[in-house]
Amino acid sequence: MDLPKEMLDNTFWCSVIGLRREVHMHPEPGFEEVRTQRRAREILTNFAKVPEAQIRTAAVTGLIVDIKGTGPPRQSSDNNVRCIALRTDLDALTMTEGNNALPYRSKNE
Repeated sequence: MDLPKEMLDNTFWCSVIGLRREVHMHPEPGFEEVRTQRRAREILTNFAKVPEAQIRTAAVTGLIVDIKGTGPPRQSSDNNVRCIALRTDLDALTMTEGNNALPYRSKNE
């Protein structure tokens, strides 16, 4: 499988790691992920170039995102167009950070 050249660039992976650390620094319990939802929406629209019209809110702080491919639809043997569904959780547990040395330590105590 050939990866797009953008994914082979170290800048891409540094950005992904930075986002993960940012979410870690600002944990939010379930159904309170207002900041996390806002940040995810910014990444989708600004970085991934997903049009705002393809992003919907669900379950208070969740997002449903329709990401459309640029190539022709691929059909399976039963003549149905294939799609992939992904699900992720970004909520956190309410707890005290145990590792004080982390530069991306939780700021929500």
